[in-house]
Amino acid sequence: MGPGRARVVSLLALAFLVVGCAPATPAAAPRRTDVPPAAIDPPLQAASDPAAVARAAQAGRYLAPVARFPFTPQPEWIPTPVDHDVGRDGEPVTFIVIHYTDLSYERTLRAFNNPNSGVSAHYVVRADGHIAQLVGEADTAWHSGNYWYNERSVGIEIEKDRITNPDFTSQQYEAVAALVCAISARHGIPIDRSHVFGHNEIPGSDHTDPGPTWGWPHFMWLTTFCAPPNADTVHASYVSETPAPVLVVGQSATVSVVLKNTGATAWRKGTQQEARLGVRGNDTGLAFLDDAWPTTDRPAAQAEDLVLPGGTATFTFSVAGARPGRFDLPLRGVIDGGAWMDDLGVYVPVTVLPPKPVKRPHEPCEGRGASGCPRG
Repeated sequence: MGPGRARVVSLLALAFLVVGCAPATPAAAPRRTDVPPAAIDPPLQAASDPAAVARAAQAGRYLAPVARFPFTPQPEWIPTPVDHDVGRDGEPVTFIVIHYTDLSYERTLRAFNNPNSGVSAHYVVRADGHIAQLVGEADTAWHSGNYWYNERSVGIEIEKDRITNPDFTSQQYEAVAALVCAISARHGIPIDRSHVFGHNEIPGSDHTDPGPTWGWPHFMWLTTFCAPPNADTVHASYVSETPAPVLVVGQSATVSVVLKNTGATAWRKGTQQEARLGVRGNDTGLAFLDDAWPTTDRPAAQAEDLVLPGGTATFTFSVAGARPGRFDLPLRGVIDGGAWMDDLGVYVPVTVLPPKPVKRPHEPCEGRGASGCPRG
C-alpha cells in the first residue's frame, strides 16, 4: 500500500479507503474471480488443513513478543477467498516486497477480503508483531501494482497508521525479519537489497512505501541473526591459530583456530546456525588424534554464543599423542545442515615424539667401594 494516490474502490468499501494501493493486476491481465475458496492453497509452513491451525489470541498492542528474537514465525492463517490468483503460472518465488498499510490492521484485513478492492498481500504484520497470512506463498497476491512481480514475489504489509500505529515498532522489525528469513529458507531467496525491497522500488511504481522512516540498514542487520545458512550466506576467512603442538606419546595439547565470519548469517551456538570446525572432507582417518572432540570429524564448535558477520569465532580443541609421527590435521569451517565455509587451506601440524627411554640405576660393584665403580 503506502501513501500514494487514494482510491475509493466501491460503495461497499466507502467505510474505509485503500490509500495508495494501485490495482495489483494491470488491465491486460484478467483477474481470476471464479476460484472457490476451497481451491486456495494452504500456506507452505502451516498444517495441511488450515482449519487445524489455531487462531492466535489477540495480544494487546505494543506488548513484546513472547519469543526471544530470532524466532520461528507462526502466522495466523486467515485465508481470503478474493483478490488473488491461485498458483504462479510456474514462476519461482525470487523476491520479497515490503509495504506498509496506511490503514489499521483490522481495516487492512477487511480491505483484503473485499472483492472490489483488487488488492491483497501474503502477510500483514500488526503493531505488536502478530502476523496474519491471507494468501498462501504458492499463490499470487495482488500487492505490487506490477503483475510480473506479483507472480514472482511474496508481499508483506506492515501496519502503519497515523491513528493506531503511527511508527514502526521494534516488534514489527523483528517479526518481519524473522518472516523474511523463513521465506528465504523456503524459496532460496538471497537476503540482500536486490531481492528484498520496498513497494516504492518496483519499476514504474508511484508508491512511496515503506517510506523514509523504515530503517533498511537496521532491518537488514536484524536478518543476519536468522538468515538461513547455505552456500550463499556461509563464508569465513582465516585469522590465526596457536603454534603447532609438539608432544610426547601419551600427552595431549590444546589448539585454537580463529576464523572471521565474512558471510551474511550469524553463527549462533547451540542452534542450527552453530559454526563448527570440521576435518576437511569429513575424513575420520585421523580420529586417533581425537581427545574429547564432539565427533571424530568435528574437533570443535564455536566458543562464543553469537558471532555476527564481521565478528570472529574461536575454535578450541585438544589433540592426543596416540603414536609417534608427524600428522597434518586439515580443517575447514562448517555449519552442519547448512554449508561448508570457504576452504582456506587451514591445517594443524601435530608432532608426536616417542617416549623418552627410561634410565636404569647402576647396580653396586662387587668387592669395590662405590667410588671405584666404572663410570657409565
